[in-house]
Amino acid sequence: MTDYLTDFVTHLHAQDRSAHTIAAYQNDVAAFFAWLETQLGQPVLPVEVTPFDVQRYRDALENAGRQPAGVNRRLAALRGFFAWAIAAGHASINPVQSVRGVRQDPRTPKALTAQEVYRLQREAAAQRQLAQARAGDAVTPTLVDALRDEALLNLLLYTGLRVSECAALRVEDVVLSGKDPRVIVRSGKGRKYREVPLHKTARQALEAYLAVRSADRGNALFLGQRGALGARGMQFRIAALAEAAGVEDVTPHVLRHTFATRLLREAGADLVTVAALLGHASIATTQIYTQPSASDKAAAVAGLK
Repeated sequence: MTDYLTDFVTHLHAQDRSAHTIAAYQNDVAAFFAWLETQLGQPVLPVEVTPFDVQRYRDALENAGRQPAGVNRRLAALRGFFAWAIAAGHASINPVQSVRGVRQDPRTPKALTAQEVYRLQREAAAQRQLAQARAGDAVTPTLVDALRDEALLNLLLYTGLRVSECAALRVEDVVLSGKDPRVIVRSGKGRKYREVPLHKTARQALEAYLAVRSADRGNALFLGQRGALGARGMQFRIAALAEAAGVEDVTPHVLRHTFATRLLREAGADLVTVAALLGHASIATTQIYTQPSASDKAAAVAGLK
């Protein structure tokens, strides 16, 4: 299977799929063929795989306690692999095509409450104020980092950018002057360009950070100790702020969900607008934010007399 997987990965790269997607597909396909080999006692070629094998694999994953979303993701990876295998002449049918996925209730993505957003923003502001007090009139590395973290937090909260998009931002992608302050995402998911308006809170935080950001360390908007602050570094900084604020399970992706949820529930934005701001290819993806959360359901039941 090694050669098949190598060729499949090359195909995914040629399709310009993300590194995360490629790694997930590679692992999922490898896991299926390893499982099938243990079932039959010998390696199996793609052309030999039957729908019965895939059905049994799906059932085995369910019986092992895998969540429906995880099972369906593995089936999607296999569906993509066999579509490639047919085109490459390594299989004659797609054995996944007739296998149904596991039904799952639409889950509302985790979003922060207004109180949690307040605590996060307050923590970032408090750290910045403390750094300013200690620095006096000087510009210290601690002050720069505090201003960067506050700008990063508010940018994510008020634009809903993916962390990969945020890590790819250059200084010139942030337009702060004029009547139309915005952030430019030049290569979002699917290589799609979009512009997201900047809320005044995010704009002010970015202005304060850019006023002290070193101008001779490249064009990346957010800088760490060794150059551009990458996605992992951003995840770490957000997690550190959340821990200091006493807010659990906060990631850049949760901030993205929070942005979308607030747009729909607080700002009254329509789905088409939210989809455009998030960079969703389909409005169906955005509709998940309209699903009631567990707390919404509990509140509804508690309101009965």
